[in-house]
Amino acid sequence: MENNEVEEIGIAYHTPSNPHSFNAPIYGGIVRLVFATEPGRSGERDAVIQCINLFTTHEIHSSSPGEDPPYPMGNIERLQAWKSWNVPDGAMPHIEELSQYWKAQGSKAEEQGPVRSLTEAMVRYDFNPIERHEVLCCKSEEKRNARFIETVQFKALIVQQMQLKSKGQFPN
Repeated sequence: MENNEVEEIGIAYHTPSNPHSFNAPIYGGIVRLVFATEPGRSGERDAVIQCINLFTTHEIHSSSPGEDPPYPMGNIERLQAWKSWNVPDGAMPHIEELSQYWKAQGSKAEEQGPVRSLTEAMVRYDFNPIERHEVLCCKSEEKRNARFIETVQFKALIVQQMQLKSKGQFPN
């Protein structure tokens, strides 16, 4: 990527902490290199990448050590619809509660105004990789919206409890 021989690469989402991430279809992100540091003594580098799209694949082929290419490969299908996924109406009260909390904490992101898309909300309100995967891999809009609402509602409940704790109460 550094010498512009490849503009984009795909990084599949696989993690032992989420066994479902190994099931087909496998989801991942298409990324571009933004910046790479100079090589360290042993050749290691730090890199900043930007995710520009999402993809699915049904299988990933890994090479044996010493074979080309030295990285896993697979046929991917780019997901286009995710860019137009809106925040479901049922999530708005929870989003508003999170927004108010983060505004009070001095969040710069909240100064940008309300979230415009489902993926923007997942980034702004700190969905972890497992939570993002659970939303993205839903087969229908109805299931995706329900999973998103469930997760954002849980995050709003945590914020409510954090606010009570700071007042000397913490309900279990």
